[in-house]
Amino acid sequence: MASTALVIGGTGRVGGHAVAKLTALGWRTRSMSRHPRPGDATEAINGDITDPVADHSALAGCDAVIVAVESPYDSHGAHAVLNDGVRMVAGLAAPHGIHCVLVSQIHVTRPDAVPGFEAVAHARALGEEALRTSGTPYTIVRPGRLTDDPGGRTGLRIEQGDTGEGHVTCEDVAEACVRALLAPDVSQGKTFEIYNDAYGPVPADWPTVFAALAPDPAA
Repeated sequence: MASTALVIGGTGRVGGHAVAKLTALGWRTRSMSRHPRPGDATEAINGDITDPVADHSALAGCDAVIVAVESPYDSHGAHAVLNDGVRMVAGLAAPHGIHCVLVSQIHVTRPDAVPGFEAVAHARALGEEALRTSGTPYTIVRPGRLTDDPGGRTGLRIEQGDTGEGHVTCEDVAEACVRALLAPDVSQGKTFEIYNDAYGPVPADWPTVFAALAPDPAA
C-alpha cells in the first residue's frame, strides 16, 4: 500500500513542488491549503495550520508531513502560523510517530541579519524548537532566499550552523524535503541549510548527504 504524505502549504511555492514530486513517486498526497486546487494532489483539503481540527483531520492516517507554509510578516500572524501552528502539528504527529519535515529559513539564529523580518525569524526559531522537543521524528530544512527558477540546474551547498548566505530554488528545496522522507534513517533529527551553488555538485546520493550531517543536540 502506498505511503501517505500531507503537505501543509501544498499550493505554495515549495509545497506545490513537493506535492508533485511525491505524487510522481507513487505516494498518496494530501495538500492542505486555505486555497486548495483539486487535482494537484490525491486529496485537496481546505484548512489552515492554525486550526487544530483541520490539522487533526488532515494528519489522520498519514505516514509523513511536510510543513511548507509561507509566513505572514506581522509579528502576531508569524507567531500564530510558524510557532503555534507548527507546535500544534508536531504535537498531533508525535503519538503516531509521523515523520515531519519542516521548511524553515536561514537567519533563525541571527534575526538581526534580516532587518524588518526579525519577528518572522524569531517565530520560525520557536517553531523549530517546538518540533525538536515534540518527540516526533523530524527533519528541518533551512533554505536560503527562495527563487522560482527551475530546480536541478545547479549544484547545492548543504551546511549546518546557520552562518551562510545565498539563494535556492523552491524546487530544489522541495527535492530535499522529499529525499528526507525517503531516507528517514539518516535524515531524522537533523537541521541543515540549503543553497544553490554553481560550483558545487548536484547530489546524486542523498542518503550519503544526510548521513554526513551532524544530528541536533539532544534537547
